[in-house]
Amino acid sequence: MSVKEVIKEEDGKLYVHRSQDVQKILDHNKVQADIQPNHFGESRMRYVGEIPFVVVEMWQKECGARIGSDEFMAYIKKKLMDPDFKKLLVKGY
Repeated sequence: MSVKEVIKEEDGKLYVHRSQDVQKILDHNKVQADIQPNHFGESRMRYVGEIPFVVVEMWQKECGARIGSDEFMAYIKKKLMDPDFKKLLVKGY
């Protein structure tokens, strides 16, 4: 999914607006929720879901930790437990 970026200058300040059409991601997560098993084999690994890149960027700014760090992963897990973001999950935590 591509991220669209619009850059504007207003009153001597530069504003960058990034957006992404996430409907395909949400649709894919819904399909996967219907077809994926709850657990995969003995490892009990499961497909959790997909997060749009613009949401990852927003959460990274909120968290302040670098993407991929343990702190950031813990922050994502916390955010995904919020009912507002349940459509990003396939089977959940």
